Amino acid sequence: MAKQATVLLIGAIGFGLLVVGVVKTVSASGDAGAVVLVVAGALLLVSPLIVGRVERLSVSASGLELQLSREISELGAPKTARVLDRTELAKFAESYAFIHEELRNPTYRNAKVHLQDLLVERAAAISRREKLNAAEVRALFKNGSPMMRVLTLGLMQGDPSLADGATILSAIADSRSANEQFQGLKLALICWHNLTKAERHAIQSAVTDNPYIQPGTDRQPLVDELLARPAS
Repeated sequence: MAKQATVLLIGAIGFGLLVVGVVKTVSASGDAGAVVLVVAGALLLVSPLIVGRVERLSVSASGLELQLSREISELGAPKTARVLDRTELAKFAESYAFIHEELRNPTYRNAKVHLQDLLVERAAAISRREKLNAAEVRALFKNGSPMMRVLTLGLMQGDPSLADGATILSAIADSRSANEQFQGLKLALICWHNLTKAERHAIQSAVTDNPYIQPGTDRQPLVDELLARPAS
Protein backbone atom coordinates (compact mmCIF):
# COMPACT_ATOMS: atom_id res chain seq x y z
CA MET A 1 0.00 0.00 0.00
CA ALA A 2 2.84 2.39 0.86
CA LYS A 3 4.43 1.80 -2.54
CA GLN A 4 1.11 2.38 -4.27
CA ALA A 5 0.59 5.61 -2.32
CA THR A 6 4.08 6.80 -3.32
CA VAL A 7 3.39 6.04 -6.96
CA LEU A 8 0.08 7.92 -6.84
CA LEU A 9 1.77 10.87 -5.12
CA ILE A 10 4.46 11.04 -7.80
CA GLY A 11 1.78 10.93 -10.46
CA ALA A 12 -0.22 13.69 -8.75
CA ILE A 13 2.84 15.93 -8.47
CA GLY A 14 3.67 15.27 -12.10
CA PHE A 15 0.15 16.12 -13.21
CA GLY A 16 0.24 19.35 -11.21
CA LEU A 17 3.54 20.43 -12.76
CA LEU A 18 2.28 19.44 -16.17
CA VAL A 19 -0.88 21.55 -15.86
CA VAL A 20 1.05 24.57 -14.55
CA GLY A 21 3.64 24.22 -17.29
CA VAL A 22 1.04 23.90 -20.03
CA VAL A 23 -0.82 26.98 -18.81
CA LYS A 24 2.42 29.01 -18.63
CA THR A 25 3.51 27.79 -22.06
CA VAL A 26 0.21 28.71 -23.67
CA SER A 27 0.14 32.14 -22.04
CA ALA A 28 3.83 32.97 -22.49
CA SER A 29 5.24 31.73 -25.78
CA GLY A 30 8.95 30.94 -25.63
CA ASP A 31 9.08 30.75 -21.81
CA ALA A 32 11.88 28.24 -21.22
CA GLY A 33 10.83 27.80 -17.59
CA ALA A 34 7.37 26.76 -18.70
CA VAL A 35 8.80 24.14 -21.01
CA VAL A 36 10.91 22.76 -18.15
CA LEU A 37 7.78 22.48 -16.02
CA VAL A 38 5.97 20.63 -18.79
CA VAL A 39 8.83 18.20 -19.29
CA ALA A 40 9.34 17.66 -15.56
CA GLY A 41 5.63 17.13 -15.08
CA ALA A 42 5.51 14.69 -17.98
CA LEU A 43 8.41 12.66 -16.63
CA LEU A 44 6.86 12.45 -13.17
CA LEU A 45 3.43 11.72 -14.59
CA VAL A 46 4.71 8.93 -16.77
CA SER A 47 6.85 7.46 -13.98
CA PRO A 48 3.95 5.68 -12.22
CA LEU A 49 2.93 4.18 -15.54
CA ILE A 50 6.44 2.85 -16.05
CA VAL A 51 6.66 1.60 -12.45
CA GLY A 52 3.24 0.01 -12.72
CA ARG A 53 4.05 -1.74 -15.99
CA VAL A 54 7.22 -3.62 -15.23
CA GLU A 55 6.59 -5.83 -18.21
CA ARG A 56 7.47 -2.85 -20.43
CA LEU A 57 11.05 -3.19 -19.24
CA SER A 58 13.41 -5.88 -20.43
CA VAL A 59 16.82 -6.89 -19.15
CA SER A 60 19.60 -6.80 -21.71
CA ALA A 61 23.37 -6.81 -21.66
CA SER A 62 23.31 -3.04 -21.17
CA GLY A 63 20.80 -3.09 -18.30
CA LEU A 64 17.21 -1.91 -18.34
CA GLU A 65 15.67 -1.00 -21.67
CA LEU A 66 12.47 0.96 -22.26
CA GLN A 67 9.85 -0.41 -24.58
CA LEU A 68 10.73 2.25 -27.16
CA SER A 69 14.32 1.02 -27.29
CA ARG A 70 13.05 -2.51 -27.80
CA GLU A 71 10.78 -1.35 -30.61
CA ILE A 72 13.69 0.40 -32.29
CA SER A 73 15.75 -2.79 -32.13
CA GLU A 74 12.86 -4.83 -33.51
CA LEU A 75 12.56 -2.40 -36.42
CA GLY A 76 16.08 -3.37 -37.44
CA ALA A 77 18.11 -0.66 -35.71
CA PRO A 78 19.85 -2.25 -32.69
CA LYS A 79 22.86 0.08 -32.84
CA THR A 80 20.63 3.16 -32.92
CA ALA A 81 18.58 1.75 -30.02
CA ARG A 82 21.71 1.43 -27.88
CA VAL A 83 22.73 5.02 -28.62
CA LEU A 84 19.28 6.42 -27.82
CA ASP A 85 19.06 4.35 -24.66
CA ARG A 86 22.52 5.43 -23.49
CA THR A 87 21.79 9.12 -24.10
CA GLU A 88 18.30 8.86 -22.52
CA LEU A 89 16.70 10.27 -25.66
CA ALA A 90 14.44 7.20 -25.70
CA LYS A 91 13.08 8.12 -22.26
CA PHE A 92 12.41 11.70 -23.34
CA ALA A 93 10.71 10.45 -26.51
CA GLU A 94 8.45 8.14 -24.51
CA SER A 95 7.41 11.03 -22.27
CA TYR A 96 6.73 13.17 -25.33
CA ALA A 97 4.66 10.38 -26.90
CA PHE A 98 2.61 10.11 -23.72
CA ILE A 99 1.87 13.85 -23.65
CA HIS A 100 1.10 13.93 -27.37
CA GLU A 101 -1.43 11.16 -26.87
CA GLU A 102 -3.07 12.53 -23.72
CA LEU A 103 -3.17 16.28 -24.44
CA ARG A 104 -5.42 16.19 -27.49
CA ASN A 105 -7.27 19.40 -26.66
CA PRO A 106 -6.31 22.23 -29.09
CA THR A 107 -5.72 24.41 -26.02
CA TYR A 108 -2.45 22.58 -25.45
CA ARG A 109 -1.15 22.93 -29.00
CA ASN A 110 1.56 25.46 -28.14
CA ALA A 111 2.88 23.29 -25.32
CA LYS A 112 2.98 20.25 -27.58
CA VAL A 113 4.81 22.21 -30.28
CA HIS A 114 7.43 23.26 -27.70
CA LEU A 115 7.94 19.62 -26.73
CA GLN A 116 8.13 18.54 -30.37
CA ASP A 117 10.82 21.14 -31.00
CA LEU A 118 12.73 19.99 -27.91
CA LEU A 119 12.58 16.38 -29.07
CA VAL A 120 13.96 17.30 -32.50
CA GLU A 121 16.66 19.53 -31.00
CA ARG A 122 17.81 16.78 -28.61
CA ALA A 123 17.87 14.25 -31.42
CA ALA A 124 19.92 16.60 -33.60
CA ALA A 125 22.37 17.31 -30.77
CA ILE A 126 22.91 13.60 -30.19
CA SER A 127 23.52 12.80 -33.87
CA ARG A 128 26.12 15.57 -34.01
CA ARG A 129 28.26 13.81 -31.41
CA GLU A 130 27.30 10.16 -31.89
CA LYS A 131 28.01 8.09 -35.01
CA LEU A 132 24.75 6.52 -36.20
CA ASN A 133 24.09 4.03 -38.95
CA ALA A 134 22.37 5.72 -41.91
CA ALA A 135 20.62 2.55 -43.09
CA GLU A 136 19.17 1.96 -39.62
CA VAL A 137 17.94 5.54 -39.24
CA ARG A 138 16.27 5.49 -42.66
CA ALA A 139 14.61 2.16 -41.83
CA LEU A 140 13.27 3.66 -38.60
CA PHE A 141 11.72 6.51 -40.54
CA LYS A 142 10.18 4.17 -43.09
CA ASN A 143 8.74 1.65 -40.63
CA GLY A 144 8.31 3.65 -37.42
CA SER A 145 5.38 5.39 -35.78
CA PRO A 146 4.59 9.08 -36.44
CA MET A 147 6.61 10.02 -33.35
CA MET A 148 9.50 7.83 -34.50
CA ARG A 149 9.48 9.48 -37.93
CA VAL A 150 9.81 12.94 -36.35
CA LEU A 151 12.58 11.67 -34.07
CA THR A 152 14.58 10.34 -37.03
CA LEU A 153 14.15 13.62 -38.91
CA GLY A 154 15.78 15.30 -35.91
CA LEU A 155 18.67 12.85 -36.09
CA MET A 156 19.05 13.64 -39.80
CA GLN A 157 19.03 17.37 -39.17
CA GLY A 158 21.97 16.95 -36.79
CA ASP A 159 23.85 14.73 -39.24
CA PRO A 160 22.69 15.31 -42.86
CA SER A 161 24.67 12.26 -44.03
CA LEU A 162 21.93 10.12 -42.43
CA ALA A 163 19.32 11.58 -44.81
CA ASP A 164 18.48 10.75 -48.40
CA GLY A 165 16.17 12.22 -51.02
CA ALA A 166 13.53 9.49 -50.67
CA THR A 167 13.16 10.08 -46.93
CA ILE A 168 12.92 13.85 -47.32
CA LEU A 169 10.33 13.55 -50.08
CA SER A 170 8.26 11.10 -48.02
CA ALA A 171 8.33 13.41 -44.98
CA ILE A 172 6.95 16.25 -47.11
CA ALA A 173 4.56 14.51 -49.50
CA ASP A 174 3.47 11.57 -47.33
CA SER A 175 3.77 13.01 -43.82
CA ARG A 176 1.90 11.50 -40.86
CA SER A 177 1.57 14.83 -39.08
CA ALA A 178 1.97 18.57 -39.63
CA ASN A 179 5.12 18.56 -37.52
CA GLU A 180 6.66 15.80 -39.62
CA GLN A 181 6.05 17.85 -42.75
CA PHE A 182 7.53 20.93 -41.06
CA GLN A 183 10.66 19.01 -40.04
CA GLY A 184 10.87 17.46 -43.51
CA LEU A 185 10.87 20.92 -45.08
CA LYS A 186 13.63 22.04 -42.71
CA LEU A 187 15.66 18.95 -43.57
CA ALA A 188 15.22 19.62 -47.29
CA LEU A 189 16.74 23.07 -46.87
CA ILE A 190 19.64 21.67 -44.82
CA CYS A 191 20.38 18.95 -47.39
CA TRP A 192 19.57 20.90 -50.57
CA HIS A 193 23.13 21.03 -51.86
CA ASN A 194 23.52 17.27 -51.41
CA LEU A 195 20.37 16.35 -53.36
CA THR A 196 20.32 15.43 -57.02
CA LYS A 197 18.58 17.58 -59.59
CA ALA A 198 15.79 15.01 -59.89
CA GLU A 199 15.29 14.94 -56.11
CA ARG A 200 15.11 18.74 -55.95
CA HIS A 201 12.52 18.84 -58.72
CA ALA A 202 10.47 16.15 -56.98
CA ILE A 203 10.51 18.07 -53.67
CA GLN A 204 9.54 21.36 -55.30
CA SER A 205 6.72 19.63 -57.16
CA ALA A 206 5.52 18.06 -53.90
CA VAL A 207 5.19 21.39 -52.10
CA THR A 208 3.52 23.22 -54.98
CA ASP A 209 -0.22 23.48 -54.33
CA ASN A 210 0.06 21.10 -51.38
CA PRO A 211 -3.40 21.20 -49.73
CA TYR A 212 -1.89 21.04 -46.23
CA ILE A 213 0.38 24.05 -46.69
CA GLN A 214 -1.70 27.18 -46.38
CA PRO A 215 -0.66 30.86 -46.20
CA GLY A 216 -0.09 31.87 -42.62
CA THR A 217 1.10 28.46 -41.43
CA ASP A 218 4.61 27.94 -40.07
CA ARG A 219 5.41 25.78 -43.12
CA GLN A 220 4.70 28.45 -45.74
CA PRO A 221 7.99 30.39 -45.26
CA LEU A 222 9.95 27.15 -45.61
CA VAL A 223 8.08 26.32 -48.81
CA ASP A 224 8.74 29.79 -50.20
CA GLU A 225 12.45 29.37 -49.51
CA LEU A 226 12.51 25.93 -51.13
CA LEU A 227 10.77 27.15 -54.25
CA ALA A 228 13.19 30.06 -54.51
CA ARG A 229 16.21 27.75 -54.59
CA PRO A 230 17.58 26.60 -57.96
CA ALA A 231 16.86 22.96 -58.79
CA SER A 232 19.81 22.63 -61.15
